[in-house]
Amino acid sequence: MKIPRNWLGLTVALAILALGGLIAVAQQEEAAPPVRLLVVDETKTFLSTMRVGAFVGVLKGTGIFSVDVRFADVTSSWDDPLAGLTPEPDLEPYDIVLVIPLGIDDATVDWVMVVTDGLAALPPSVLGGLGLIGQVVDGVFEGNVRTIGIYDHLLVALLHGVYLAEGWMR
Repeated sequence: MKIPRNWLGLTVALAILALGGLIAVAQQEEAAPPVRLLVVDETKTFLSTMRVGAFVGVLKGTGIFSVDVRFADVTSSWDDPLAGLTPEPDLEPYDIVLVIPLGIDDATVDWVMVVTDGLAALPPSVLGGLGLIGQVVDGVFEGNVRTIGIYDHLLVALLHGVYLAEGWMR
């Protein structure tokens, strides 16, 4: 009997969730403040939306992240999904903004943007969170998607500067 790919991806996501739960329990003793994460979802298909939901669920389940999600309607994977928007004044700025681009739906892009400050400026909890994000992206998107950060693409570094100036990031 052949197992459908969608079920395999869900199984991997659940295994990562269990692993993340174990990590969260082990880290409860340290009681670091949660890493503030904004996930910006540009996807349009049902399957992609379900994967983003699984991704967010896994990250929330670890206890490491405080996750907010925004949906963006863009015409290109390279558009700024937060252009023209302002952060809610009662929310703290984010440590990480993760952009899941429109092109994941039709496999025209194979990356998600992880917008952060430079690695030397990040606290250890955020650095650990970045590693976990990469693992969860790999599991949920079945190895077909990679993360790109400020050292991988100039646009990510530029977005960090813009989001910092606009109050989205700390």
